[in-house]
Amino acid sequence: MQNQDKQKVIETGTSKVAARFPFTVFLEQGIEYYYCTCGLGSTQPFCDGQCEGTGFEPVKIIPKRSGNALLCGCKRQFDPKNPNCDGSHSVVNLDW
Repeated sequence: MQNQDKQKVIETGTSKVAARFPFTVFLEQGIEYYYCTCGLGSTQPFCDGQCEGTGFEPVKIIPKRSGNALLCGCKRQFDPKNPNCDGSHSVVNLDW
């Protein structure tokens, strides 16, 4: 299934919906995190390298303060370089 999903991401240029809701995660100040943009990673919402060869690249996050964050799970946010949930999951087609 993972190979079929990766092929679909490559063919369509569209990320896979990882979740139909945002991920609530605790981020520590000054620590580097890499947000998954392809939707294929098994460590959502963070990148595990599955994006290799898809045309997608992770987004680096370095929080200025520690705390909870709502990171996009649908991968359809209006600004793909901003990993914060913007509510797109409630208005876009999430068929896949």
